[in-house]
Amino acid sequence: MKIQIKNTYLLAFLFLLFASSAQAQEVENEFQTRTSFTAKTKLFKNFKLSVSPEFRFDENLSLDKYLLEAKASYKLFDYFSLGAGYRFYGNKRETKSTEYYNRYSLSAKYERSFYRFDPSIKVSYSNFSDDDSDSNLLRYKAAVKYNIKKSKFSPYAGLEAFQETDGGDLAKMRYFLGTDYKICKKNYIQASYKFDYFQNEFKNKHIVSIGYKLKF
Repeated sequence: MKIQIKNTYLLAFLFLLFASSAQAQEVENEFQTRTSFTAKTKLFKNFKLSVSPEFRFDENLSLDKYLLEAKASYKLFDYFSLGAGYRFYGNKRETKSTEYYNRYSLSAKYERSFYRFDPSIKVSYSNFSDDDSDSNLLRYKAAVKYNIKKSKFSPYAGLEAFQETDGGDLAKMRYFLGTDYKICKKNYIQASYKFDYFQNEFKNKHIVSIGYKLKF
């Protein structure tokens, strides 16, 4: 009987210890919405260019950041292409003046179609991330898109790993899903959800994006 009582006290103590630890390490969930317009064109054979302004809002729907991004890609041969990008940020702050900075990126992408599936693998380098402007990052992205027969919807899903080049640690994982909806020829609506899981912080980020895409 005494052994059972001691075990009960021990279990109660372990439960309280776990509960207090979980409360002390409560995960912060950040919510963000984004809206964008993207214009894509093929300047000549195997060379594509896109320009995209974007606005980002916090959980109170107040403007947090705005940016303008330009990307270029060149297909070296079947299924493989190289890319480069430039992004100009405006980081709006409440108590200080707006902060401006630039991001550069280089990438290599392999993509191939199987039936109605379009899987792709992409490796890219950028001089900082959206979360930490002091960290150079390598990003590893795998995605698959599906072209539904006789439908205007093209859903996609994937994941992306963000690795710091200094220490080699993974900064975060991103899981995403979304769809393109074809309004008419060369005009699309884009909608997506991204979930960012930070490896070294008790923090998650939820991102809902809606955009308009024009191909010409």
